[in-house]
Amino acid sequence: MITPDPAGLHIPVLLHEVLEHLRPVPGARFLDLTLGMGGHSAAFLAAGATVTGVDRDPAARALAATRLAAYADRVSIISGTFADAAEEFVRTGTRFDGVLADIGVSSLQLDDEGRGFSLRSESSADMRMGDGCPESALDLIDRLDAEELADVLYQLGEERLSRRIARFIKQARAEGRLTSGVELAAAVRRAVPGHQQRHPAMRTFQALRIAVNDELGQLDRLLAALPALCAPGGRAAIISFQSLEDRRVKESFRDGRKAGTWADAARHVVVASEAEQAANPRSAPAKLRWALAP
Repeated sequence: MITPDPAGLHIPVLLHEVLEHLRPVPGARFLDLTLGMGGHSAAFLAAGATVTGVDRDPAARALAATRLAAYADRVSIISGTFADAAEEFVRTGTRFDGVLADIGVSSLQLDDEGRGFSLRSESSADMRMGDGCPESALDLIDRLDAEELADVLYQLGEERLSRRIARFIKQARAEGRLTSGVELAAAVRRAVPGHQQRHPAMRTFQALRIAVNDELGQLDRLLAALPALCAPGGRAAIISFQSLEDRRVKESFRDGRKAGTWADAARHVVVASEAEQAANPRSAPAKLRWALAP
């Protein structure tokens, strides 16, 4: 049995399902486009594959390099966004037997209050994942007027109260009462009266994070490049955590299967088992879809 993280540093989401669908074997070439702390890559390496890992976050790259040091002869780590890396590999004609993208914010980023992803963060509401992000969430809020901000919240967070929330955010910012994640969450709370089952700022944080990091643009570029990244008979898998992402992946794989771009692709989404969700609650929203190259 593969133990990808003997030190208990990180629990990679849907690990067994990823291995089932990507099938790493000795000598296979794998591309991990969202290296993170190296959990999935460690499993690929333990199975005998060689791995190229990509991450835009310098902290993640450093942790992964330490974690994967025992496989130094079969792993290379490069910096950059997953879309930039995918397009560069396509440009150079580099193909892989297995490609994985585990998209969205990582546990490392969520747990670092200094990054500003958390509703409880006392630090600046930054929300940048790493390289290639020209502005923070606060910069974005300052640049957009209330109507433009509302559009971001509605389109990227599917927030029904986007206009009211945008007004409250802009007002708090103008009054100097919005610099941290806690203060941003408080501004949204003031805009949404009454009891909510979950914090009413979660959709707002999602929308701002997606906008700051161009997450949907990155995903669209990856999906366009993905077929050319896979060697004949190669396999690709994408893990997403919210409906806007999963819808794009589902439609791309479905359309590619019908057009013959993919020899086969998932008809049904793969989700974490009850046991995994109990052990790692952050796996609950994870959705995996896979595709097989001709």
